[in-house]
Amino acid sequence: MVKTIHLISGSLIILLLLVNITACKDEKPDEQTSIIKPQNIIPAPEKIILSDDQVNISAETVLYSDARFQKAKDIVVKAINHTAPFTLNQFSTIQDNCNILILYNENLTDNEYHIEIDSGKIIITAKSPQSAFYAAQTFKQILWTAELDSTENTIKVQAVSIIDKPENEYRGFHIDLSRHFFPKEFVFRLIDQMAFYKMNKLQLHLTDDQGWRIQIDKYPKLTSIGAYRTFNDQDSVCMEKAKYDADYNFDPQFVNGSTYGGFYTKQDLRDIIDYAKDNFIDVIPEVDMPGHMSAAIRSYPELSLSCSGNINWGNEFSEPLCVCRPEVMQFCYDVWDEVMELFPYDYVHLGADEVEKSFWEQSADCQQFMQDNNMNHVNKIQSYFVDKMFEHISSKGKKMIAWDDIFVSNDDNIVNQVDPDITIMYWRDYKPESANYAAQNGNSIVLTPWSWFYLSSDPTDENLKSLYEFNELSELSAQVINKKIGYQACVWTEEIPSEAVFERYIFPRFQAYAELAWSKNKVWDSFIKRMPAHINYLKENGIKYTESSYFK
Repeated sequence: MVKTIHLISGSLIILLLLVNITACKDEKPDEQTSIIKPQNIIPAPEKIILSDDQVNISAETVLYSDARFQKAKDIVVKAINHTAPFTLNQFSTIQDNCNILILYNENLTDNEYHIEIDSGKIIITAKSPQSAFYAAQTFKQILWTAELDSTENTIKVQAVSIIDKPENEYRGFHIDLSRHFFPKEFVFRLIDQMAFYKMNKLQLHLTDDQGWRIQIDKYPKLTSIGAYRTFNDQDSVCMEKAKYDADYNFDPQFVNGSTYGGFYTKQDLRDIIDYAKDNFIDVIPEVDMPGHMSAAIRSYPELSLSCSGNINWGNEFSEPLCVCRPEVMQFCYDVWDEVMELFPYDYVHLGADEVEKSFWEQSADCQQFMQDNNMNHVNKIQSYFVDKMFEHISSKGKKMIAWDDIFVSNDDNIVNQVDPDITIMYWRDYKPESANYAAQNGNSIVLTPWSWFYLSSDPTDENLKSLYEFNELSELSAQVINKKIGYQACVWTEEIPSEAVFERYIFPRFQAYAELAWSKNKVWDSFIKRMPAHINYLKENGIKYTESSYFK
């Protein structure tokens, strides 16, 4: 057994072993030097120890996997087949000659995995199918530094010991499908990248003023009318950019003359849910209400969903639903009943951001409603709506998420009462008191502050480094941090009309976000040295990205 590097500090492990620094045995100058190959794993594991041994994988190698870890086994086998032209032998029971083992270990946590590559064996241990899946994704990246001999009969893999688990329970990614729409096959490809980089929550922003993207059987005009629009100012910006950048051209399947749009059938969404489930990702639907509902109001004028009965625009935002009316609340319940029946996971997202309450102030119905219910401020209508929707959603066994606007709005500083069981998504870092109110109230918090986590901001080097180096300790109170369950990166698509532009906006910040969300130990200098291998990965898979001066 050759000398192994043993490191104690997690930060030192990351700094010395994950950066592109070579380590050698102490040998005389005339002896052959064995060089340790640094690994390029993203997100960075919690602990990693390299040695200068190698383990061989060949046609004689035998693999055994616990039956619970079928998905992980398939990934490992496919990764090896991608590296070399031979096929592994696979046994259904453990034999003495098994070289690759994927084993159950009840002593690990559900999200923890270990990888030991040494002494002629590759041993992956995990407690849950999900953690085994994460181990397999790491193993794929380990193979990037493997050597294939000249006969292509043997893969030489660097000896390594890895202990890893996520720092955050919630590692989310958000796609705005309302401003511009994307086919489900593109969502599948994004799910592939989420899985590769160990994210576990996918939020679909399915409705907004610009388009309704989810089929609702009781209200078919939400999609037959609400899913389509004439070109708007945001589309015009994209059209202007398309004159000198072809990536900004619209997908022609969503354009009909001067009309833009599309939607997912329920079967489309089932396909997305199933695909995500196969990659250990929960899909969270967002149907944003009571604001941002112009597409619904336009679809059903006969229901008078707005207080005026029309589509209007206030000082900042569109006219909201007239939730003072029982029939409008029933519409909300009906929509959510179909959404909740379709999506099998715990969380659903109500939205409830950016509500233009001035329309309620001007409504005789809402003024009477306030009087009848002893409300002294129009904000109480917002609280009423959130409370009623929380009761309804909870009655179906679901957990509700909402944007931090439900505590305090953009247009005033009145603090609303909020149920502590609602999970708050904190995005307005220009209004940090909303996160403080949530923490004081006992709400769980997902951090997605827009100055760092909105990947639809300019894909500059400055924004890349700023995201990676986001320091919650300097930005947030200890009380907020104690209530944090994780992070979410968001993409808003006002000026993102195509798959190519979407990819250019998110990569390579996607990798930076993945490491922030997963890893306990982060070192910028290490990250930028590991990234070139991931840029090559993007190229090989035909994924567009924005070039960075940090790792050309």
